[in-house]
Amino acid sequence: AEILRILYREEMGRPVKFDGKIKEYLKEVQGEIEKFSRRGNFTDENNFHLTVKFIGEVSRGDLDNIIEGVNAAAERSRRFSLRLSRLGFFPRGNRTIVWAGVERSAGLLKLFDNVERELLKEGFPKEKRGISPHITLGREVDLTEKFDNIKAKIPLEPLEISANKISVMESKRIDGKLVYKAVFVQNLK
Repeated sequence: AEILRILYREEMGRPVKFDGKIKEYLKEVQGEIEKFSRRGNFTDENNFHLTVKFIGEVSRGDLDNIIEGVNAAAERSRRFSLRLSRLGFFPRGNRTIVWAGVERSAGLLKLFDNVERELLKEGFPKEKRGISPHITLGREVDLTEKFDNIKAKIPLEPLEISANKISVMESKRIDGKLVYKAVFVQNLK
């Protein structure tokens, strides 16, 4: 029972939340990455997600419009599967964001298009860069080796991930820790 989530607060996106098997596997991969890092802000396993669209900070007044758009997108979207593909990173100075890549699927692209279309009707601009499906494993990671060397030592298994729900999530920092709370959940067809 995977969950596609929309993060509400300073972060808005459409991510997929994972079942126990996927979370356990991603936690293992994360542990292997930690062996090749001096430090980093590693994602709590309960916060693993795949962002379909990042919106940015929004007001509470926009929440109803977001829920309306997400609900309409869910009504036009079918359940689908994703597959883990490879480790990757986004450089950030001396530190990096390390992630697990996810293959694009027709279902994900259709959901992305539906969300884009419905949120545009609600006044939210389309994503200029398209979708880059990944699951963040760590931020501000200070690696001890070149990433290509690490990636060669930690191949990702192409595990399948099922997406059958979409949610609007509120994200908050509590005692320095990011916490998510569902404020709306809708099944995909």
